[in-house]
Amino acid sequence: DWSSDVCSSDLMCKEDGRLTPTDEVHHILPVSQGGTHDRSNLMSLCKSCHNKIHLELGDRQIRR
Repeated sequence: DWSSDVCSSDLMCKEDGRLTPTDEVHHILPVSQGGTHDRSNLMSLCKSCHNKIHLELGDRQIRR
């Protein structure tokens, strides 16, 4: 599976450079906008940074 391959090979969060577990994969160009699952379109992120990116993009809501 492409997501576990990216996360297992990239142990550092790509967003802020912290040495933190990367357990999520972010599509740089979303699949809905023509992006692919190709490694060049993926980045490994910790959950916090992944949520931050999507909140800034406005496509994810904070769940309470």
